[in-house]
Amino acid sequence: MSDTIFFRLLDGVNRPSRLFNAIEELRGGGAADTYSAELPSLRQVPGSPFAYWMSEKVRLKFIELPAFESAGRTAKRGPSSGDDFRRVRVWWEVAADEKVTDDRWVPFSKGGAYSPYYADVHLLVAWDKSRRTFLDFYGRPGRMTERPEALDYFFRPGLTWPRSTVKGLNVRILPKGCIFADKGPSAFEKMDNPTHLLKLIGLMNSRVFETLVLLQTGSRAWEVGFVQQTPVPSLSGQLGERLAACALQATDFKRNTDRGHEISHAFAVPVLLWVEGPTLQERLVRWQTEFFSGEQLAECQQEIDDIAFQLYGIEGEDRRAIEEPDVEDGATVTAQENGASESEGANEETMVLDGSTLAADLLSYAIGCVFGRWDARIALDPALAPKLAEPFAPLPVSSPGMLVGPDGLPAKRDGIASEEWMRARPDAITPPPEGSVENPTIPDSEYPLAVDWDGILVDDPDHDDDILRRVREVLDLLWGERADAIEGEACELLGVKELRTYFRNPRKFFDFHIKRYSKSRRKAPIYWLLQSPKRNYGLWLYYHRLDPDILFKALKNYVEPKVRLEESRLEEYEARRRSAGTAGREAKQAETAVDKQEELLTDLREFRDRLDRAAKLHLRPDLNDGVVLNIAPLHELVPWKEAKSKWNDLLSGKYEWSSIGKQLREKGIV
Repeated sequence: MSDTIFFRLLDGVNRPSRLFNAIEELRGGGAADTYSAELPSLRQVPGSPFAYWMSEKVRLKFIELPAFESAGRTAKRGPSSGDDFRRVRVWWEVAADEKVTDDRWVPFSKGGAYSPYYADVHLLVAWDKSRRTFLDFYGRPGRMTERPEALDYFFRPGLTWPRSTVKGLNVRILPKGCIFADKGPSAFEKMDNPTHLLKLIGLMNSRVFETLVLLQTGSRAWEVGFVQQTPVPSLSGQLGERLAACALQATDFKRNTDRGHEISHAFAVPVLLWVEGPTLQERLVRWQTEFFSGEQLAECQQEIDDIAFQLYGIEGEDRRAIEEPDVEDGATVTAQENGASESEGANEETMVLDGSTLAADLLSYAIGCVFGRWDARIALDPALAPKLAEPFAPLPVSSPGMLVGPDGLPAKRDGIASEEWMRARPDAITPPPEGSVENPTIPDSEYPLAVDWDGILVDDPDHDDDILRRVREVLDLLWGERADAIEGEACELLGVKELRTYFRNPRKFFDFHIKRYSKSRRKAPIYWLLQSPKRNYGLWLYYHRLDPDILFKALKNYVEPKVRLEESRLEEYEARRRSAGTAGREAKQAETAVDKQEELLTDLREFRDRLDRAAKLHLRPDLNDGVVLNIAPLHELVPWKEAKSKWNDLLSGKYEWSSIGKQLREKGIV
């Protein structure tokens, strides 16, 4: 049988003329980007795609080697939750005790950005353990059954990947205890053996495995069926063991990098506290050069690719054909032409390196320390941070940097875990052996910071709980006599003259916080700015301290005393104005002072009235509803359009399943 001639013209530039020239060159004896293959040979690849640019030897791998879906291996597609807004949350939205005692929320792997070997599972899904399905899920007539797909593979350790990423197939660990979604297909090994899974993750992240998948698809849609049909060589012997070791090294490198990312399950301290240095800029440079250069990961990947080529027995021209950029470029073009889209969250970054962002991370950490979210002792002594458990172990309920009690859950008043207890922890998910710690807690007075247990800070220089004052206490603890210089450098990096401006302007820290705490289309800021119309006054509320009385406490302990204080000051200014008479410089200054004070009081009283209206709704916060529904009743106070939008949705009767929706109906508001 004669060969068929193929012309490979991938970049889309002047294709007609290039094709004409290639034909003319072929007539003259040869042409670049020209391939020949017998058509029956193409049938060796499942689906008989036109995989003409690979040699017969490579195509034969689909005949000679067993498919992925064999020898105890399997790949499965997960289900859709049916209603993500109702059933899916980012992990920091849900109260930690809900995840432990109620079993309602379980980790949910749902694709995400390109990140081979490791990516944090940042989502949770509402799960009904007794019915073995999503909470309040009963299927859709004619479309979805009550039981999710691949149910028997839920909660097992495995591997997962985003179903559609143009950048390439990227497989990462799936920890034990997770559910996986339709956008996050997953693979499993019969014995759930960590070493076998590490061998697989190394192989699947190799250039050759990706190419063998691409031969079947022609696009970058990494569907389960194509993975199932991809040939897999024997992974036994020294090469297989080395493959597992390299994969573990790459995984650990990326997990350890995530220890500086505040919204990760691996977080311990922010990047600028990881390294030593007298200035923030020097610390940034050290982090970039010593911890985030990427050289170690690149070396691991090169060795993994070398091992994979050896395992497949692919070398010489065949290896060069796989490694040449035009194979990847061609697949990318095909994917774009076929309308392949990036997976959910594909444009999200897991780590940033610019000074402004890392300075903002540092200040976010300081606020978290004040609210009792983070344990400042770990910043002073990194040895107090627990080790991460092995990669396939369940995710920790509390990340390593959290301030916890002796139950491993977020600490409560007079229940802070002692350093003795912290040092006795084997890892982030394992408590110390029973009876091994004599004093598991310390009184609050022994902790190096005063924790703001009521979850309220204020933008008010006159108040002990002023946000700037409390953040400076953290900087003083961490830097001592250099704290003022560090604050000044942080302001420089952030482009502000002083930190109060940074916290007061909603387009600065609050905007940064919203973006940092948004993931997979969920916006979930946990530090809420409530601000007066003219921005003269504001409160910061910590989402995880919400209770039915928090707004009344804010009124009684912060806002009303502030109004009374400024009213008494107005009386003083008015008295000075009366004594200054009606003419002269002193009279003019007194008049100006009264006018400014009256403007301030008008702003404060409007803030008080708005807060009072929200408080008198008597709505009980329910963290299971998520951030955006809980913040919605504060829409008059919060400089965030999302709050107003969700409030309008609630008033229109939307989200009737939510706790707040039910309360609004009970009160006759909806």
